[in-house]
Amino acid sequence: RATHTAAAFTTWDRSSPCFVLDKVLRVPCAFITHLGACIDDKTPLLRSNDALNREGLRLLKNIKIGTDAKAIHSFLGWEQEFFVVKADLYRKRPDLLNCGRTLIGRLPTRNQQAELNYFAPPPTEVNKLLFNVQQVCLKLGVAMAVLHNEVACAQHEMSPVYCHSTFSADNNVLFMEVLEREAEKLGLHALMHEKPFAGINGSGKHNNWSIGTDTGLNWFYPGKTDPARELYATAIACLAHGLCQHNEAVRCCVATAGNDHRLGAQEAPPAIISLYPGTGFEAHV
Repeated sequence: RATHTAAAFTTWDRSSPCFVLDKVLRVPCAFITHLGACIDDKTPLLRSNDALNREGLRLLKNIKIGTDAKAIHSFLGWEQEFFVVKADLYRKRPDLLNCGRTLIGRLPTRNQQAELNYFAPPPTEVNKLLFNVQQVCLKLGVAMAVLHNEVACAQHEMSPVYCHSTFSADNNVLFMEVLEREAEKLGLHALMHEKPFAGINGSGKHNNWSIGTDTGLNWFYPGKTDPARELYATAIACLAHGLCQHNEAVRCCVATAGNDHRLGAQEAPPAIISLYPGTGFEAHV
């Protein structure tokens, strides 16, 4: 092939703000070939948001609800779980260094009994790490609203305020970079693998996802009026139909080797998924 046909192009994703880190301007981008084929993870999200906006406005017009809306947005609030271990002990484990998870060993005497770790205060050094990460992220425009212990020993979680899905996805990548940097400064190491230790809970990256209009309508909030409940019922029906028709695509998005290794115990999501919209919506139905 001719050399110039191997070209690929970046384009600024204007739905995700730029930021400065270490005196370097970072510009969120999409990456495509010269023929427009996507070769990154951001472009499919941008294209799906375009489709959501187009079809969502068409749906609102057809059901005659929220017809004054000019745009439909997808919103995302992620929850990042991770383990924090001492850096010197981490470097003594070749399996953790090379695979991100343990390949040999056994459970400690005290591990996950009664899940008491969830309700305990974070260790002093970890607490310092979480607040340091929160401060750095806030300077970068990422408002980390939640920080706490998780169920497994040495497992913790941080979550931001939700925002547009493209911006939120970039925030998650940035957060993981900041977390690893700040941990090293304190002689710690953050493990992001979904299942770094066999026999105890793994770490999830849970997504709290919704759809809304530029006028403030939330498609997945049951609401307290008949139009709001009709919109909610319509959105749930569309979501269920989409999952039924395209379940293979959804499976491909989440069935990574690490995630499949994590699932199967008391992990989220559970085997049974239930939906309780409240007594008001039940009466409406």
